[in-house]
Amino acid sequence: MRVVVSVIAPSRDDSCLVAARDGTAEVRAEVGRQLTRWRLHRLVDDALLIATELLSNAVRHGTPPVSMRMWLVTGERGGRRLRLEVEDAGPGIDVQRVRAHWRHPSFTLVAGGRGLFIVDTLACRWGDTPSRLGHTVWAELDATPPGPSRSREP
Repeated sequence: MRVVVSVIAPSRDDSCLVAARDGTAEVRAEVGRQLTRWRLHRLVDDALLIATELLSNAVRHGTPPVSMRMWLVTGERGGRRLRLEVEDAGPGIDVQRVRAHWRHPSFTLVAGGRGLFIVDTLACRWGDTPSRLGHTVWAELDATPPGPSRSREP
């Protein structure tokens, strides 16, 4: 099942950058409302933090227009994941390089770089996908109801 909820509609001018920067509370509220509609209350805190981090990175480091979407993904074995995506027109990031930076002995969270580290910690999967208009940074949270037969999908 793929129900796409546009959280921030894309725009071709710089007003999207201002709206995204000034509208974080509205974005967080819409994410929370949709998760409540989907009865995914246990994901709200993690999803809000991930959405905020991805959106903040797009506003701070990306190129307008910025858009955000989320939907539920059903896996082959019946497991469900909540997928959050933030797209901008920038060149994208090298996820492997980011992860290698975290493993380097000189890495410290004091100087910055905490956002994607938090996303990496909370999400079951995340990455960056190039598109014809820029790139999309995405993260997925396990949305399978808790239970004894629960298995993690690749």
